[in-house]
Amino acid sequence: MATEGSRLIFFSGRECPHCRKLRPVIEQAAQEMGKEITELEVWHNDGNANLMRKYGSVITKACGGSLGVPALYNEKTGKALCGMLTTKEMIIKWANE
Repeated sequence: MATEGSRLIFFSGRECPHCRKLRPVIEQAAQEMGKEITELEVWHNDGNANLMRKYGSVITKACGGSLGVPALYNEKTGKALCGMLTTKEMIIKWANE
């Protein structure tokens, strides 16, 4: 398991249909890279929601001005990806920066 501060994080919401559609893409990218992408549910977990807010300015910028899910955050680089249109290739590039 990746240690805090160096994780690749997938912020999601349990009932989020966009998160559900993106999950298999994230899983494929993680498998291809041999890296773990930690999923943190934010709608029902205050600790995870607070962590997402901690990275909020970067995620908001990646999400076009709003803090929402699905969103990915790279703790090592401080870079984010956002939205269900995120591709496997985008995830691999983001994770390997």
